[in-house]
Amino acid sequence: MPKLTPASLRTAAKAAFLVALTILAYLPALRNGFIWDDDAWLMHNRTLEGVNGLYRLWFDLLALQQYYPITGTVFWIQYQLWGFHPFGYHAVNVALHTLNVVLFWFVLRKLGLRGAWFAAAVFAVHPVMVESVAWVTEIKNLLSTAFFLGSVLAYLNSENLERRDLPRRGNWFVLSLLLFICALLSKSVTCSLPAVLAILICWKRERISPADFRPLLPYFLVGLPIGLLTAWLEVHHVGAAGVSFDLEFYQRCIVAGRAIIFYFFKLVWPNDLTFIYPRWQVNSPWLLLVPAFVALCLFTLWFLRKRIGKAPLAAAAFFVVTLGPILGFFNGYAFQFSFVADHWQYLSSLGVIALASAFPNLLSEVSRDVRSAVLGFVLVALSLLTARQSFIYKSKDTLWRDTLLKNPNCWLAHNNLGVDLIERGVLRGAEEHYRAAVRLNPRYYEAENNLGEALLARNQVEEAAQHINRSIEINPTYAASHWNQALVLARQAKSDEAYEIVDQGLQQRPIYLAGVNAFAWLLATSPDERVRKPRGAEELAHKCCEATGYANPRFLDTLAAAYANQNQFDRAIETALQAIAHAARLGQATLAGEITRRLELYKTGRGYLSYRR
Repeated sequence: MPKLTPASLRTAAKAAFLVALTILAYLPALRNGFIWDDDAWLMHNRTLEGVNGLYRLWFDLLALQQYYPITGTVFWIQYQLWGFHPFGYHAVNVALHTLNVVLFWFVLRKLGLRGAWFAAAVFAVHPVMVESVAWVTEIKNLLSTAFFLGSVLAYLNSENLERRDLPRRGNWFVLSLLLFICALLSKSVTCSLPAVLAILICWKRERISPADFRPLLPYFLVGLPIGLLTAWLEVHHVGAAGVSFDLEFYQRCIVAGRAIIFYFFKLVWPNDLTFIYPRWQVNSPWLLLVPAFVALCLFTLWFLRKRIGKAPLAAAAFFVVTLGPILGFFNGYAFQFSFVADHWQYLSSLGVIALASAFPNLLSEVSRDVRSAVLGFVLVALSLLTARQSFIYKSKDTLWRDTLLKNPNCWLAHNNLGVDLIERGVLRGAEEHYRAAVRLNPRYYEAENNLGEALLARNQVEEAAQHINRSIEINPTYAASHWNQALVLARQAKSDEAYEIVDQGLQQRPIYLAGVNAFAWLLATSPDERVRKPRGAEELAHKCCEATGYANPRFLDTLAAAYANQNQFDRAIETALQAIAHAARLGQATLAGEITRRLELYKTGRGYLSYRR
C-alpha cells in the first residue's frame, strides 16, 4: 500500500473539491429528461436490445448515425441497467464530466502549470460545457474527451518532453495509443490528438527535430482514416448534402474564422448561450478579413514567443487544431441550422481555459485573502450560470422555447416545438409553429408534411393535402409524406389510390413503420364506414409490431383497436395491457393514459372510433 504523504493528501483533497464543485453545479441537470436526438440514440435505437444489437454496434458501420461503437456500447450497458429512466443517463454524464475535470487537472500539472487547479475548476463549472453534460446524447463528447485526456496523460508519462536523454517508457506509449483508439471510437473529432501532441512537443522543447515526431506516426495512421470515415458517413449516411452545404472555399474560410472568434468570446464572456445559434450569412468577400485577423493573431503569438513564452501560442494552436474538424471545411449535418454549437467546443475549450492557470499568478502581489476571494467569486459566478443553464435542458418544451426566445427565426425549433406539442395533444399550437417553420424555410419539407398531418388531425383534409403534396414536391423520397398522402386519400374515400401507395411503401426497405401504423390506425378507428377496415388494420399493425418485437406501445395500441373493432375484445384487452406496460417502461405517461382510457372501453365491449392519431 503506498505511503500517504502530506503532498498526496493535499492532492486528494484538491481532487475531492473539484468533484464536489462539479456535482453541485450540475445538480439541476440530474432532474432533466430527454430532449432532441435522445430518442434516436435511445428510444428508437434497436441496437440496445440484446446481444445481437451489441454485435451490430461494432460490426455494422451504419448501425448508428456515426460509427461510434464505444458510445453505443455505453448506451447499451445503461439500457440494461435502468432502461429509459433519464436520471441514470444524466448521472453518468455528470460523472464523466467530473472525471474529465480531474484528468484535465492532472494533464496541466504534468505540463508544469502552477495554476492548474484553478483552470480545471473553471472547466468544471463553465456554462459553455452545459450542453455537453446536460444533453444525454452528448455523452459522445464526454467519453471521447476522457479517453483523449487519458491518452495525453499516458503519453506525457511515456517520455519527458523537455529532455531527450531520458528513455521512453513503452508500456505508457502503448496505453496512450489504445486510449486514443478508444477516443476515436467514442467520437472521431478526437482525431486531432496527434497534432496536439506535436504542439506540446514544440512547446516544451527548446529545439526540435524530425525525430521528435516519429512516435506520433501510429497516431496519424489510426486517426486519419477514422476521421475521413466520419466525414464520409456525415454526407452519405447522416445527410449533410444539398443546397445548404454548397459553399465556396472562401466561404468556408469565413465560417472557420468567424467560428474561432465566436467560440473564443463565448468562453471569455458566456452570455446568451443558445442551443441553436442563427446561421451566418457568408456571401461577402469582405468577411475574409475575419480569418485574416485570426491568422494575424496566431502570427503575433508566434512572433512574441521569445518575449512572452510559447505557452499562449500552444494554447491557441490547441484551440484551433481541435476545432478543425467542425470549422466548416467538412460538411456536418447541423450546418444547415447553424455553423456553431456550444457542444462542438467542449474539447477545444481546454486550450483557452488552460490560460486561466495564469490568473492566480497575476494576483500574486495581493494578499492571500483577496486572491482567494477573487478566485472564489469567479468560480461561484460560473457555477450559478451553469446551474441556470442546466434548467434549459429540462425538457423538449423548455429547450425549444428558450431557443426561440433567443433565436426567433430558428425554423428547426419551430418545427420541433410543434412535434412536441402534437405529442401532448396541443394541435392548434403545433399548427402555428409549423406554419412559422415553413414561412421561415419554404423548402422545409418535414415541416410541410407535419403541418399537413396536424391539419389532417383537425379534419381540414383539403388544406392538409396541399401541404403534404408540397412536401412531396420538395423531396419526392421522403417516405412520411407519401404515407400521409395515403391517409388523405383514404379520408377522401379514395381507397384504391390509398392502397396503391401503401403497397408501394410496404415493398420498400426499410419500411416507414410510423406511416404504416398511422394508416393502420385510420383503418382501425375511422368513424367513416367507407374508410374503416379493421381487418386490414390488423394485418398492417402486425407488420409494425413484428418489426419492433412487439415492444412499441403505439403499434400495440393500433393492434388493440383493430381487434376491438372486430369484436375480439379479449385480444384487444391483452394487447392494450402490453401497450400500457411498454409505454410506462419508456416513460410515456401521456400515451399510457390514453391507452388506459381505450382499455376501459374494450372491457365494456365497445370499440374505439376517432379521427385523431
